[in-house]
This record gives sequence, structure tokens and C-alpha cells, in this order.
Amino acid sequence: MTASVISDERAVPPTGAADPHRMPHLPALDGLRGLAVIGVLLFHSGFDWARGGYLGVSTFFTLSGFLITNLLVREWDSNGSIRLGGFWTRRFRRLLPAAIITISVTGLVFWRLGTPEQLQNLRLDMLGALGYVANWRFYFAGTSYGSLFAAPSPLQHF
Repeated sequence: MTASVISDERAVPPTGAADPHRMPHLPALDGLRGLAVIGVLLFHSGFDWARGGYLGVSTFFTLSGFLITNLLVREWDSNGSIRLGGFWTRRFRRLLPAAIITISVTGLVFWRLGTPEQLQNLRLDMLGALGYVANWRFYFAGTSYGSLFAAPSPLQHF
């Protein structure tokens, strides 16, 4: 591949040339993820015509599984091994900042607007979500994962 040149004659590598083992960015996958999220939001908004919007969760996780598997296969092809410590470190570096912001904002909003039942457990729910063990916390508390009509935790599906 050749480098493109900008007006002041500095060479700029072509798009995607930085790492030959990296999958190129596919905007269509971003669009699919966006549609999946919109479907879930519409489902939770209660629109009758969006009753199947919950399927966006499966779509989102299937796509994530495909992309993560692709990363691991490429690492295996490149190195002959997969460094799980490095893999998990990269996942946490990518996901943890957004998780901290989301959990913090949710906590602040529900601290002001939540029901007494939600506030009673909010601190433990936040810690469970932050540690990526929220499902275990709700399981041991006897909370139904699919309970849409009770007063569920705002972090129930985190």
C-alpha cells in the first residue's frame, strides 16, 4: 500500500494500514448495534408495535460475541496463543469508564426520583453492577430477572 500525501507533504498512512491483523471498521455493524439498542428502548417505552424490541438484546450480544471471537482468533493466528490477562485488561479499559459514568448517573437520578423500595437496595445494586456481578446479586436477593412490572432496580439488567 502507498501512503497518501497531504498538502504540506507529510506522509499519512492509508486507513486500516496500522495493523494488518486488525479487522477493518465496518460501519454497518455500528448501525446494527444502534438499531438493536433502539429496539430495546422502544420495547421498554411500551409501544404496542415494538413488542419484539427485546430481541435487540440477543442481536447486540450475538454481534458482540462475533467481534470478540474475531479478535481472539486473530490474536491466535498472529501469536499462536491468546493472552487472557491482556484480553480482560483491554475489555475492562474499554468498558469500565462508560460503566462508571452510567452507574453514577443512574444512582444520582434514582437517589432523587426512585421509589423507597428502589432506594433501599440502590447502593448494593450499584456495587454489584460496578463489579459486573449484578446478576448474582439479584439472584441471591430472590429478584426475578424478567420482572418488568414490579419496582425493579434501575440497574437490574446492567
